[in-house]
Amino acid sequence: MVDFMDNSNNSEKINDGTRNNFKRERSYDISQILLMSRGDDGFVKSIVKMFIVQAPLHIDNIVKKFDGGDYKGMGEVAHQLKQSVYAMRIYNLKKPVMFLVNAGKKNEFDDSLPSQIELIKQTSELVIQELKADFEF
Repeated sequence: MVDFMDNSNNSEKINDGTRNNFKRERSYDISQILLMSRGDDGFVKSIVKMFIVQAPLHIDNIVKKFDGGDYKGMGEVAHQLKQSVYAMRIYNLKKPVMFLVNAGKKNEFDDSLPSQIELIKQTSELVIQELKADFEF
């Protein structure tokens, strides 16, 4: 597992076996969760695991609501996902999730909804892959 306490700049130093070290930028930043945890690794892992399990369920539900024309319900589910996105500082998801939340408040179709949903799906999959690798799930 990566030592996140020494990782204030949201990147991981990687040694490729040569003198060349490089940094891999993460798609998330759990520094606030680490502060709240006060060193409790179990707490951090539980929050991460919860995202890994719940995000795909939320996204599936968003797709179902969208496909059924329930834009208000889609926005409500996006609002639930927003909480995790903000807590884990998944910056690439903030705008598309808020777009869905706002579209849900208007309860109307927008031509950009399908592409925003696809962006949320793809970005979430990437973040989940990173979390699984970083936390050895």
